[in-house]
Amino acid sequence: MSQALIPQEILDEIAAKCDIVSVIGEYVPLKRTGANYNGLCPFHSEKTPSFTVSPSKQIYYCFGCGEGGNIFKFMMKIENLTFPEAVAKLAAKAGVSLPKKELSKSEKERLARLQRLYKINDLAARYYQKVLLESKAGKDYLDYLLKRGMNKEIIEKFSLGATPAGWDGLVKFLAAKGIKEQEMLDLGLASKSKDGQRIFDRFRERVMFPIRDERGRVIAFGGRLNSPEAKAQKYMNSPDTPLFHKSKVLYGLDLAKNAIRAQDSAILVEGYMDVIACHQYGISNVVAPLGTAFTAEQAKLIMRHSYQVYVSFDGDAAGEKAAMRSLDIFSSLGLNVHVLTLPGGRDPDEYLREFGQDAFLKELKDSPEYLMYKTTRLLEKININDINGKSKVVQALLEDLRKIKSPVALESAVSMIARKLQVGEQTIMQELRQNINAQRHGDESRQDSGAKSQSVKIKQYATHDAQYIAAAAVLGGLYKDKAKLETVQALGGGELFAEPLKELYQKIVRGNLGEDLSDEESSLLAQVLLLAEQELDNQKDEQAVFDFSLTKLALEKNAKDYQKLLLKLNQAEKAKSQEDILQILQQLEQIRKEKEKLENKARGMK
Repeated sequence: MSQALIPQEILDEIAAKCDIVSVIGEYVPLKRTGANYNGLCPFHSEKTPSFTVSPSKQIYYCFGCGEGGNIFKFMMKIENLTFPEAVAKLAAKAGVSLPKKELSKSEKERLARLQRLYKINDLAARYYQKVLLESKAGKDYLDYLLKRGMNKEIIEKFSLGATPAGWDGLVKFLAAKGIKEQEMLDLGLASKSKDGQRIFDRFRERVMFPIRDERGRVIAFGGRLNSPEAKAQKYMNSPDTPLFHKSKVLYGLDLAKNAIRAQDSAILVEGYMDVIACHQYGISNVVAPLGTAFTAEQAKLIMRHSYQVYVSFDGDAAGEKAAMRSLDIFSSLGLNVHVLTLPGGRDPDEYLREFGQDAFLKELKDSPEYLMYKTTRLLEKININDINGKSKVVQALLEDLRKIKSPVALESAVSMIARKLQVGEQTIMQELRQNINAQRHGDESRQDSGAKSQSVKIKQYATHDAQYIAAAAVLGGLYKDKAKLETVQALGGGELFAEPLKELYQKIVRGNLGEDLSDEESSLLAQVLLLAEQELDNQKDEQAVFDFSLTKLALEKNAKDYQKLLLKLNQAEKAKSQEDILQILQQLEQIRKEKEKLENKARGMK
């Protein structure tokens, strides 16, 4: 199914029924600002919201990275979907039926294989749980979980299971269900013997934790050794498979996402047991990475639901290192981060079983903000009585201070650091200014050494160029009302605009705003319409905004035309061509009169 095969009427119906604010709000926390909604962009790292959604235009645009478009483009970008897949997803959400098209053989095979792999993982999860709850071989594992304070309800909620001693219990079970050996290998459920002659269970003698995607489908497994004497690694996850990439998954997100949105905060813990314990004690906005280094992709999964995170990792050296990495990632993405360090170096599982929910929530409430935590940790490691100690601490914190956009928050942070170091606040601010200036100089040098991207150019125009904003206001008015075209053409038409807006003007005139727009043009159109809307918000009178902006563009064209004629006049005078000189002088006088009329018109509009 391609875009061309979906009637525009159906696309319009889907867009109308799927309000863009509601759809994007499922991925990005949005706050109303005037007629629009703002939030942190999900497509690049930022601390100050520059991502705007317009409910009236049904478009989004980021003034930071230049990404923008309609609801279909957003779904394609955020979910990494093709256009037909995005349309299908939104159509299902809107309850709109799509025209059916026969899939190609390869498409059918790909989809059928994925569905089969999900089904196999589900079968494996059911097998593991049956072993745990209904077999003698699972009794030791069940006793272990019960001793850890889990009840049957929480065990079933997380579909926990077990795989006993032996080499091929799961392999035989799946084979009896018609599952091929290669499929078991592809999903990491089985491993091949060294001689390559047979396969055996990958997970043995472990408590099993099914890992689900955000939609609740089993995509992988984690296994914890039950025997403390065993020499194998304590925790083991599935390898990367067609369904699973551990750096892009958070354990428990399928069960936590609604609570994260409802409470506008997420708690990041270290492991499976911590997540489960929190749920058992009524704390459900909890997720965990999968035993690997925390990644920006995992942070962005949380950002879809909240910008506030509490990080709670183990108090040992490895836990602190993992916590600091996640803190730096969250901070760089602009999240509000607190650090939960539980007394005695306990993890959430241990603390909850010993002290309960109320004590845990109090520790959570009292947890320090990231910068305060980092400062405290630096002071524990660096001797500030040493002549260079205080300088080392400040230097280590400058990058974090640079990320703070709010003057109030920055002043508070600097004041806190100054008190701890017993130095003047102005001293820290001076170091910060020097750092910012050095960074800015480096950025400018890098920009001068190469061509700037289109998105950077667009951002600069949108922020600083009054002519660009005027052009956007005219294009926005024309987009909304084609009856204005005659007025625009009378004053110069496409010659009023510079690229890339000139080409966009031509497409608006021709009405080629469907699949004819490239991704860059789609983003540009979204930006133009939002700029036009902002100008209207400032002035209120739609016609007055259009007329004033059009006059401004006409005056700029008039000035350029005048300069071109002056150059021609100079050439004609050098050639001593009296006929050309006279003709050019007449044209200059005509332009001067047009300029006078336009200026009078502009003055009357102020």
